[in-house]
Amino acid sequence: MSRRSKSHNCHDYAAVNSLSLETTDYQYLLSGSNDSSIKLWDLKQQETIREENEIDANLHLHPSTFDNFDYDNPVSTFVNLATILKRHHHKFGISCIQWWPYDTGMFASSSFDHTVKIWDTNELTPVHTFDLSNKVYDIDISAENALIATANDQPFIRLLDLNSTSSAHTLSGHKGKTLVVKWHPINSNILASGGYDGEVKIWDIRRSQSSILPNYPKPIWAQSWACVGSSGSLLYTVGNDDKIRVWDMVNVSTPPPINKLINFGPLIRNKHPHTIPLLLNPQGETETQFLLFPSESGDVFIFRTIDGKLVNRLARKGSRNTGRTVSMCNGGPSTAKYFCGTIDGEIISWGPCLDKPDLSELRQQDENNDFDDDEDINERLLKQFQLENKRKQFLESIEK
Repeated sequence: MSRRSKSHNCHDYAAVNSLSLETTDYQYLLSGSNDSSIKLWDLKQQETIREENEIDANLHLHPSTFDNFDYDNPVSTFVNLATILKRHHHKFGISCIQWWPYDTGMFASSSFDHTVKIWDTNELTPVHTFDLSNKVYDIDISAENALIATANDQPFIRLLDLNSTSSAHTLSGHKGKTLVVKWHPINSNILASGGYDGEVKIWDIRRSQSSILPNYPKPIWAQSWACVGSSGSLLYTVGNDDKIRVWDMVNVSTPPPINKLINFGPLIRNKHPHTIPLLLNPQGETETQFLLFPSESGDVFIFRTIDGKLVNRLARKGSRNTGRTVSMCNGGPSTAKYFCGTIDGEIISWGPCLDKPDLSELRQQDENNDFDDDEDINERLLKQFQLENKRKQFLESIEK
């Protein structure tokens, strides 16, 4: 069974539009809000909010005993290391925020104030600002090319060059504003884009030409790549037609792509004109890969990617449980943890609820080993138990 801990009211009830967790240590989380504020969180430090009670201590045994008070008033939250106040740099809401890959010293943010800013993490000040003269809906960073792809209120993709701090060139072809962009995870020259015209385009930026996937009847608001083998890839897309589609690229340089016709069922709802997260769990974390999709009902659906079967739904609890999820990120490989930002200003962490071991039985298993004291025994056995059971418990929670 899944359990959550919540960072209480992280952005003063303003939507958490974007989350980004750095991939060096998986410790520092950035959140960008609709009120234009940005916050930096330390996921390895907890700040105590109230004393733990009996219900908190026995959550692993009786998670259903948690009432609205317990969910609304968590025992602890992650430490907020720094805050960039609203309208202090960006003037309107943050549309996307993203760490620079492999380096926590820099990150980028885009906003509805027409700008993309490059930040120095240590100083928490922007070192450069790109003015695109249009609303920016989404960005994605290619560290290999030092390029930032931007989706904006125009029918073309703009590529921002960080080496020259200028707009490198544009990719024209959409018939309406562009809404979402995503670089290929292996081939740094391949870029996917989705637009208000219902088209998904695959670009090779060396040629400025695109292959076009069959049209959606509605705007495209989400994309996610999944690699298969050394060169082949799958592209997941979501539009306002309440459908998730999976495209087999066969080889990204050899169009056309193939629609795998996977049916994710009738529960997909996506009517809001807002870029949404579409998240795949890391390959190798589970035997079968899963897709996380935020429903308009407020639940996060977990689908099996191989056949589209719904295997679990993560439902918010507490007195304010209707706010839908508008941003998500993975907590790191083999952690089975996920962070969700909601439209009412909260960041929720999801993870497996692990049973506590019977220490007396574990002591008997290691009775021939010598330990200095009981504390050493408890610490060692608890660590051993958690390592052996984390993946098992996560798989069980998914299947329920």
